[in-house]
Amino acid sequence: MNPKVSIIIATFNRESFIAECIESVSKQTFKNWEAIIIDDASTDNTEKVVRKYIDADPRIHYYKSQTNQGISRARNKGLKLAKGIYIAALDSDDVWLDEDKLKNQVEFLDANKDYALIGGGIIYIDKDSKPIKKTLFPIYDSLIRNIILQYNPFPHSTVLYRKDVALEVGGYTEEPIKSIRWNVSCEDYDLWLKIGIKHKFTNTPKAIAGYRVHGGNIARKKRLIIAAVVLDLVKKYAKYYKRPYIGIIKAYLRLLIAYATN
Repeated sequence: MNPKVSIIIATFNRESFIAECIESVSKQTFKNWEAIIIDDASTDNTEKVVRKYIDADPRIHYYKSQTNQGISRARNKGLKLAKGIYIAALDSDDVWLDEDKLKNQVEFLDANKDYALIGGGIIYIDKDSKPIKKTLFPIYDSLIRNIILQYNPFPHSTVLYRKDVALEVGGYTEEPIKSIRWNVSCEDYDLWLKIGIKHKFTNTPKAIAGYRVHGGNIARKKRLIIAAVVLDLVKKYAKYYKRPYIGIIKAYLRLLIAYATN
């Protein structure tokens, strides 16, 4: 019997964090899952760390690329390999904090066929997993549609979404909108915006994942490029969501701030 949920963990040189990531999956009260770890050609001991979990749990699968393909291609590879009807995203330096995370999200999507994606709040954690601050996001679909062009209300490691819908809209974008700067970030934000054109969203009203802040996160010098990518996205999807003018204004402000501080 196929698993109901496929957990996609794309990783690259995360030997320091991936064990905690996998252990947070193993603690879930919902058990009908598979974990697909896509190693994008790590050069550290990531594979060695992962191997002991593969040996202990047949639900965990590991695939290593020979060359670095980039995060979007790694995630899309996981999508193609997934056997579940739902996809749970989890970045390899993040953790799930709520042991009922999958259980509650699966129950919601099972009961609400018009919804395609459910996310949740996060707690920022440092490299030692100590909490820094908590951030929650809008719950109601109508409110999410009002603000989704202003910022991304779905942290990647919190979401559960329908696999068929994600594949229908093309998965994570691998091609640039205007330039190679696309490869820096925001492929998840783009996917949520594509999904939301025809389907509803929601968020769990509490923090369910730990988002790790460490030296391996996006460097300050790349913030300018990311701000430009976000502006491209807001313009691309402006006709599909409410209050696009606010999103465009905020995107330009972020770009100006990035220029000033770069």
